Amino acid sequence: MLNPRELNEVNLGRIQQAVEAGKLDVNLAITVESLVAAGVVSKPRDGVKILGVGDLSSKLSFQVAGASKSAIAAVEKAGGSGTGLGGGAQAA
Repeated sequence: MLNPRELNEVNLGRIQQAVEAGKLDVNLAITVESLVAAGVVSKPRDGVKILGVGDLSSKLSFQVAGASKSAIAAVEKAGGSGTGLGGGAQAA
């Protein structure tokens, strides 16, 4: 039997806080590895799903396993893009 994927769920507000604290570089794609290195998540698991809670003002590129509809809208509104976002987001 296949195990369901275990994803880290991360709110956009938490990512924005890490950017403002200098822990994430806006010029590099946001990946599970960069989120672990920044201390946003503790371990990689099977990837990251971005949730739309909180404000995102930075233009970021994401390489993640998935995202909620509200997160996709917020990323696009801020001018960002990414893979794994689904919806109309452009590939990074």
